[in-house]
Amino acid sequence: MFQNILDKIRALRERAVKYRDQLAKNEVLTRYALIDPFLRLLGWDTEDPEQIRPEFSTQAGRPDYALLHGGESPLAFIGAKSLERQEGLQQYITYCVAEGVKYFIATDRLKWEVYDTFILKPLVERR
Repeated sequence: MFQNILDKIRALRERAVKYRDQLAKNEVLTRYALIDPFLRLLGWDTEDPEQIRPEFSTQAGRPDYALLHGGESPLAFIGAKSLERQEGLQQYITYCVAEGVKYFIATDRLKWEVYDTFILKPLVERR
């Protein structure tokens, strides 16, 4: 089973290399071609609204994904960006704090960073 997971991760990495130019320009393509398959690999059903909701509305803004527990309580928000693009993390941390969500995940699919939003330390130390 572990080998199967590694093989799928390698295939996603190869896809990222093959379509690097298109993925760098298109967040939706990055989500569709790289992020969603990786979430499914981790066991999340990307088609089940009780597990994952894209463009999750909060009072503070809209993270790209919410990973849900029992269809109600978000466990984590995900900010998905086009390949190798970064944006300000503080905006997403604000979403989490406003909604009481403990974790924020920033990804372009090649890089995944998990932040504990309630640690009272500088942003880089929350990772």
